[in-house]
Amino acid sequence: MLLVDRRFGARFRGTALRSTTVFSLADQLVLSRNRPAGFDYMRIALAAAIICLHGANVTLGLERAMEIVGQFRMVNAMLLALFFALSGFLVTASLLRCKSLISFIGLRVLRIVPALMVETTLSAIIIGPIFTATPLTRYFADSKFRAYFLNIVGDVHFELPGVFLNNPAPGVVNAQLWTVPYELWCYAILAFLAAATICFNRVLYLGFLVLAQIGLVCYDIYHSDELLIHLRPHLLVFCFLLGVGFYLWRDKVPFNRATCLFAVVLCAAGMAGGRGDALFAVPAAYVACYLGLMNPRRRWIVSSGDYSYGMYLYGFVVQQCVAAFGPSTQDWYVNVLISLPVAFGVAVASWHLVEKHAIRLRDQLERFEAAVLSRISMIGFSRRSPRPVELDTTVGGSASA
Repeated sequence: MLLVDRRFGARFRGTALRSTTVFSLADQLVLSRNRPAGFDYMRIALAAAIICLHGANVTLGLERAMEIVGQFRMVNAMLLALFFALSGFLVTASLLRCKSLISFIGLRVLRIVPALMVETTLSAIIIGPIFTATPLTRYFADSKFRAYFLNIVGDVHFELPGVFLNNPAPGVVNAQLWTVPYELWCYAILAFLAAATICFNRVLYLGFLVLAQIGLVCYDIYHSDELLIHLRPHLLVFCFLLGVGFYLWRDKVPFNRATCLFAVVLCAAGMAGGRGDALFAVPAAYVACYLGLMNPRRRWIVSSGDYSYGMYLYGFVVQQCVAAFGPSTQDWYVNVLISLPVAFGVAVASWHLVEKHAIRLRDQLERFEAAVLSRISMIGFSRRSPRPVELDTTVGGSASA
């Protein structure tokens, strides 16, 4: 009887101990076997939502669309914050598995550049000549045609000569690419922080985030008279860096529904007016991490490939092509109903024909890295934190990681 009582007491104390332990983001990662489906669903849902928002741009024109979208400013700001924060969370898992900047930068290039290069080339070589009002000899000789290929390296150009001139948003081919330079800044800053070992010491990194937060709040106060319909670009980068921070501190951050709902309320209240965005980037990043770590049943749409990047790349140009067919396709809902499935179909083709084959070059990249490190070992990362969990990260671009 005494033995039974002791066993019962030990079990009771163990249960009580577990009940007082906060269930963290790291715990949820383990529970989902480090492969949560939430990030996959989030990426494709956010890409679809961006296409829906762009429906106003391509059917009403940019100025009129900004007036309407500005009334739903919180939605627009929140979508971008979620995109960049989830990218930061996932890219950090990838970074901490890398042995040096060779593999980290190489993986980012493999994930982003091949699909972007194909989309840029198709837009310039096929879409442009079909929809241009300029004679083809002048089209191919125009400096805008040559400059358009700089999109591949992040120098964004939105126009091709004479293309979509009769659309409500005339001349714009790929408006969504405006985020690409800021994504590249995110990777460059993270690479610098890795080279300086700051992101391998989460206490140092937390101090860096606090200083950045103070600086951004002061910037917002100084520029309080400037209102945008979306987050300022530097805040997009900050949301990415917050995603990095949440990953580094994942074992201390609670995975809690009530906390997530409270964070959503804070974002709705703070981002709706466009003032003090820097204060509400943290709850927005938490919402991204919480939703991404949820693990609903994985359906075909996310288990067969990552189509979010392709939807991001091709969504706007598909919408402009649809709008070019005349007034019958220039109603917002008609354009979205046609463009969304077409963009998804093109994204499926992009994944299976381009993106997944580029990702398979990762083994060759790692062999090249190993060969370099065997000769110059000092360029490898000097880590101050444990190796990460094997969180699967296969995203890129605006939905990227």
